[in-house]
Amino acid sequence: MKKQNWYKLIYQFAVIGILTFMGFRLLWDKAYAPDFEAYCPFGGIQALGSYLTMDSLSCSMTSTQIMMGVALFIGIVLFSRLFCGYICPLGTIGEWIGKLGDRLKVRITLKGIADRILRLLKYVLLFITFYFTLQSSELFCKKFDPYYAVASGFNTDVVLLWALIAIGALLFGSLFFRLFWCRYLCPMGALSAIFKYSWWFLGTMAVYVILLLLGLKISYVYPLLIITAGGYILEVTRMNRVRPDPVHITRNTDTCISCGLCTEACPQGIDVASSEKVTHADCTLCGDCLHACPEKDTLQINKRNMKWLPAVVLGALIILGITAGTLFELPTISQKWGTEEQLASAGVFEMSGLKNIKCFGSSTAFANQMRRVDGIYGVSTYVASHTVHILYDTTMYTNEKVQQLIFVPVKRAIGELPEGTESVVYYTVTIDKFFDPLDATYLQNLLDQKTEAVGYQSDFACPVIVRIYFPAGKEPGREELVKAIESKNLSFTVNETEFNVKLPYRVVTFEDEKGSLTPQEFAREMFMPVTSFFNDSQNYTEDVLKGMPVILGENAKLSQRYSYLISHLSNEGGIVGFETSLNEVGKEMLTVWYVDTVTAPDRVFSAVNADSLMLHYADGTTGTVPNPFRFAPADTVTTGITE
Repeated sequence: MKKQNWYKLIYQFAVIGILTFMGFRLLWDKAYAPDFEAYCPFGGIQALGSYLTMDSLSCSMTSTQIMMGVALFIGIVLFSRLFCGYICPLGTIGEWIGKLGDRLKVRITLKGIADRILRLLKYVLLFITFYFTLQSSELFCKKFDPYYAVASGFNTDVVLLWALIAIGALLFGSLFFRLFWCRYLCPMGALSAIFKYSWWFLGTMAVYVILLLLGLKISYVYPLLIITAGGYILEVTRMNRVRPDPVHITRNTDTCISCGLCTEACPQGIDVASSEKVTHADCTLCGDCLHACPEKDTLQINKRNMKWLPAVVLGALIILGITAGTLFELPTISQKWGTEEQLASAGVFEMSGLKNIKCFGSSTAFANQMRRVDGIYGVSTYVASHTVHILYDTTMYTNEKVQQLIFVPVKRAIGELPEGTESVVYYTVTIDKFFDPLDATYLQNLLDQKTEAVGYQSDFACPVIVRIYFPAGKEPGREELVKAIESKNLSFTVNETEFNVKLPYRVVTFEDEKGSLTPQEFAREMFMPVTSFFNDSQNYTEDVLKGMPVILGENAKLSQRYSYLISHLSNEGGIVGFETSLNEVGKEMLTVWYVDTVTAPDRVFSAVNADSLMLHYADGTTGTVPNPFRFAPADTVTTGITE
């Protein structure tokens, strides 16, 4: 009976089981938001690279992923590619599918020139992945990685065609060719092979650092190219002579009976039965050969019976990486634009719990916002704790004033007043742990789901002051409203994407007396005009400009997405403006300004009611999203642009 390598199987089943549980939990726990990249060592190494070259961490990477990457490097140098053999879900799937291929007698092991040429592909992918990651501080591997594509549900970071090709290569390639993905396409596999030749990697990096210290300005592209090219050359020319190799499989030729079971058991197809010491580049120290050997003390680790060693070391490295990652936090971005004198005397404001600080992109947007404020000299963000550090002029600001600078007051319509509403009542509360724009979105959805609220607005204070409006007679009781606001979980859907979040809000104060407004006063209180002109609107005279009014109605609840519609309308050359206003009875209106010699009202109306919106992004690219707006026409057409 064939002996099972339970050390490896326990790891493999545990990883697949955890990922499966995380996926299925989404079906019944709507507030669950799994992080499938939380302990990704490859993402951590990419993030470390972008931190060293651009002073920023890639995407939403944190110190935990970076330390897992460091643990990966240590494990490969001192032991072997343990992650590939025990942990990687893609490697596990490739191995299991390969066993099916063996049973069907359709799998082959590529050798010779074909094997050597195909190994180049993973080094090309490694170079491309790091090149674009270090350029943008966004993980390029997300665009094609089979694991991320499936785990994320093919989210917007994934290029569908690339991911499908990669998944096909993993599934069908592994069926017909031994570990096709791992050997020939996996950039993580290429990086692991490079780390096996650690003298090459560390030597190249040392020379690069020395040249930088000498004042030479050399792009990271050159050491990246040298390391990847050298890694490929070393792999195909020194495949059986990896150095260093402090831990390896050894074969006792005196007791070996040449049964060949070890070679047959090796997932990598290494000819263990012909080696006194296994130092092959593909060896992951998985231990399958050790368990397959029928002769005592014949196959060992460094001539000792330590079958348990790789599994124990891997567990220790995982614990080390996770623990070390909790001891410090690197900033996702750290930008300073003040002079040396200004920075030397600057105060530091720190605030945690900002939910909109969640990745490199949102951190950069926040820094760009603060850069425009006089007296602010720098920003650092930490996505793991959603924290910001802001350097400021102490003669201009106090900590509270800096906090007020980053606070964005909001007014949000939740629903239209029912016909016949004679008055609107409101409660005034203060809410702790409620501060950033995402909080405004969460509260809007909470109130929409759990109350009859028609709107709310927030004002700066510590804690934040929130006023919530209801049609008279439909306001909840005090305890009911507090319970709604302090809900621990929230699920809502935007553009067919479901969001599940955990909420920390706590109502601190609740004014006893309700306020009251007429419907017209409520409309004016809540209204925040939005005006945007584009497509060289200033070049047209008033006699050719026409305004087409449309009723906002339920669209007023989508005011945070007006920028989508504005970007879309700018594609129509004859449309030059977007302006919201209140009519005489307090209803919100949208006026779309256009040039009547270039376009016509029916084309304008078709544009605002298009099935999808074409958006222009800051990086110059375009994309489409479903149009959430639906407008009804008004009765009049105005002339000229209002000031």
